[in-house]
Amino acid sequence: MSEKNRFETREYEEPENITVDQHEGWKITKAPNTIETTDLGPCVGVIVYDPKSKQAMVGHFVDPREDNLQGMLDEAMQLSPNKEKLKIWVGGQQPNVDDAPHFTEDKAIRAFVKKQLEDHGFQKSQITIKWQDSNQGTIMRLDPATGNVEYDQIDFYDDEDDNNY
Repeated sequence: MSEKNRFETREYEEPENITVDQHEGWKITKAPNTIETTDLGPCVGVIVYDPKSKQAMVGHFVDPREDNLQGMLDEAMQLSPNKEKLKIWVGGQQPNVDDAPHFTEDKAIRAFVKKQLEDHGFQKSQITIKWQDSNQGTIMRLDPATGNVEYDQIDFYDDEDDNNY
């Protein structure tokens, strides 16, 4: 090796942006990758993050009661030997207008998610919940390197608006 080229050139993999779509359940990644849900609409998004290992798990659930949110949380408990250090974010679940005016089904789903988190021993101080309250979609995105979570709001438009573009 010549003196000029004495330092090895290392090839590093480019970070990926991992997406979790409905019916995919959940995925796990770690820094330097980022991870996000696709548009949640009426679905529920859940992020579990271990700040020490920079590992994250993101789930996208059409109905968390039937789509195994419990299984995701069970697996999340294995992310860290100290579950008190895990951080959890929940979002999405745009209100279903067919459930108006009382939104009984929406309330039942939200209560189920909170109960699952409590049953798994997570404390309120570990959990951030940002339910969608309008006719917008949400994409939840986490950068495991920094622990920064974004809730991107997406405006919906109906087919009549297509003529305006």
